[in-house]
Amino acid sequence: MVGFISLVLSGCVGLGSKPKVPPDAGVWRSPSQGEQWESRQRLVTRGGVLSLSNVGVEDLFSDPQDARAMYLTVVGGGLVYTYDAGETWQQVAEVGNTAVSDVAIDPRHTCTAYLGVSNRALKTVDCNRNYREIYLDPRPNAVSAIAVDGVNSEVIYLGTSGGDLLRSVNGGGSWSRVYQFASGVQWLRFDPYVPSRAYALTSSNGLFRSVDGALSWQSLANGLKPYSKGQEIRSLQFVKDQENTLFLLNRYGLLRSNDGGDTWHPLPLITPPLSAKILAFAVNPVNSKEVFYATASTFYLSADGGVNWVTKRLPGRAAVPAVMAIHPLQPGTLYLGLSLPPKK
Repeated sequence: MVGFISLVLSGCVGLGSKPKVPPDAGVWRSPSQGEQWESRQRLVTRGGVLSLSNVGVEDLFSDPQDARAMYLTVVGGGLVYTYDAGETWQQVAEVGNTAVSDVAIDPRHTCTAYLGVSNRALKTVDCNRNYREIYLDPRPNAVSAIAVDGVNSEVIYLGTSGGDLLRSVNGGGSWSRVYQFASGVQWLRFDPYVPSRAYALTSSNGLFRSVDGALSWQSLANGLKPYSKGQEIRSLQFVKDQENTLFLLNRYGLLRSNDGGDTWHPLPLITPPLSAKILAFAVNPVNSKEVFYATASTFYLSADGGVNWVTKRLPGRAAVPAVMAIHPLQPGTLYLGLSLPPKK
């Protein structure tokens, strides 16, 4: 813990010994759809209260049952969490400074969560007080994705960098291989509003969909072919107000599907396709007409599904957006994680 404190104070990326990041990175919150931003950086440790403003954010995961509970993975390694909507953060000691590839939160048991950490999968059932190892792979950095089944939360899925999809039907007690992708699994997500439907992104073969609880998979590559670099996918978001509607961020821009991913249609952005690098986006899950995205310098907001856009300044001076999130139980609040500027 002493090393962790000194490294954060020295202004390093992540919770380990890493390159410096701008001192205005970390987590920001807006209760006004980007009109104003509030810094949420208080990191509570045994040695006192420190700051996340020197920490590069990699990804943000929220508890489906609790809008105040979130997990934040850190560039360079480490995991922190909050149970008070970002007012304070704490480090997961079990992880230390190791890179976390994925986080899955049980949608029915709020204190149960799963982590992918290098070649291991870890599980907590007591709100991060203790973790135990539930899977160990002989290959380094093999555990790349983890997800909780949309119907039965005792069923856990684990994706590997080798393309294996493993399943446990007893909360991680034992595992079996149920599918083999041709390339590594980058992330795996169940649609929270259509529990039997899941999506997987692979490293070389793009996006796949399952409609039978992750047992069989169909490539969605054909629907993305009309869009140049459409398979360079950054993130996928689900919405509650339109059952079969998905939003996808890729190198082309922002796309919307009204049929679960079979076909896609670009949102009409201010900037032409491929001309602006969008670093983060979010859609209000209970009002999918509200769409937000950010480039390195500008925040964009549409209240009519992309027909018209309003631009605003981002918080911070040198850090750039890495992830944006809206919780369905708190749709009026927008969270933004900032990190290192992208390499040119």
